[in-house]
Amino acid sequence: MRRFLLLALLLATPAVAQEEEPSVLPGGPGQEEVFYACTACHSTAIIRRSAFDRNRWDGLMDWMTEVHGMAPLEGEERRQIVDYLAQHFGPRGGAARGRNPFLP
Repeated sequence: MRRFLLLALLLATPAVAQEEEPSVLPGGPGQEEVFYACTACHSTAIIRRSAFDRNRWDGLMDWMTEVHGMAPLEGEERRQIVDYLAQHFGPRGGAARGRNPFLP
């Protein structure tokens, strides 16, 4: 009986961690580069709920490198990633927008 209850509980419980794929982000040039560069450290949820202008996204690249040890993004790769983020996750308005999502 206990086995049955345990099995029923496990089957009724949704999976907590879902693996993400690049398609969770909007399509376009830079989608895969952003996905693989960013998900090395965090999920896409933090990207998808952010809304920064290009300068702020660019500054976050430096901040993540300096504070969190992210491998520096440079040249064309950095330009493509920052352009993608600014295009798809730019300012949307609202009081909380423009804040650093990593700080309390």
